[in-house]
Amino acid sequence: MLIEHKVLSSLREDGPRPGNALLQSLPVHELAVLMPLLERVPLAPRRVLQHAGLPIEHLFFVESGLVSVLAKVDGRSGAEVLLIGHDGAVGATVMLGGDTSDLTYFVQIGGSALRLSVDDLNRVAPEVPTLSQALKGYLHLCLMQSSQSAACSLRHAFVPRLARWLLDARDRSGLDRLPITQDLLARSLGVHRPTVSCAVKDFESAGVCAKDRGVVHIVDRLKLERVACHCYRFLRAQSDKWERSKVKRKIVIAMSSMLAALEAELLAS
Repeated sequence: MLIEHKVLSSLREDGPRPGNALLQSLPVHELAVLMPLLERVPLAPRRVLQHAGLPIEHLFFVESGLVSVLAKVDGRSGAEVLLIGHDGAVGATVMLGGDTSDLTYFVQIGGSALRLSVDDLNRVAPEVPTLSQALKGYLHLCLMQSSQSAACSLRHAFVPRLARWLLDARDRSGLDRLPITQDLLARSLGVHRPTVSCAVKDFESAGVCAKDRGVVHIVDRLKLERVACHCYRFLRAQSDKWERSKVKRKIVIAMSSMLAALEAELLAS
């Protein structure tokens, strides 16, 4: 860890520092390759980062905020299948060989991201093999999570689903005060606005949440977890498992690098 800190400190002072979990999981020598290519960009609420049917030109490694992934229904992009926060990246499907997006990526909560062009990624790909592994692993996690969310929408009542969504949004954004309107909540969950309004009022009465204009404040997380369906705990467990695997991989790579350096030093002496 001390070695990695020293190398990170040696990077350009004016360069961005990653607030994204995928980038943080990379070995320091790969991060050093990527840092000069990353551009920090604002994520304005309601901004569309990627339209369905258009070429994928950039990856966005989200640092803060929340991005909603929308699938087409009846020819329109309207059904949410996934949320992306500081744990993920928009445009990661290029790692599977696709150059066009089948989904629309819409900023729910404003924040920032580190943008990397696909051209730059392809150019340095041989130098950053761990990034490729991390993105493919992340896509596997996304597939599992979107499948579970689809099953949840079919089987579970609205109130437990709303609780799950709020907890998921909180985990991915790191915010207890979620700047999101009830209209957007209704759109995300595929229901009418009055349905959301009634549920949020019930949450307020129970001391679970408080609402202000354009904001839902999670007051008692433990109560909200008790309301949420089992899908939340399952999805959280899968995310935690994924995070542990990234840490283990980084430790193995760091130890391998240290052993290689030690071997080279011994041979030189």
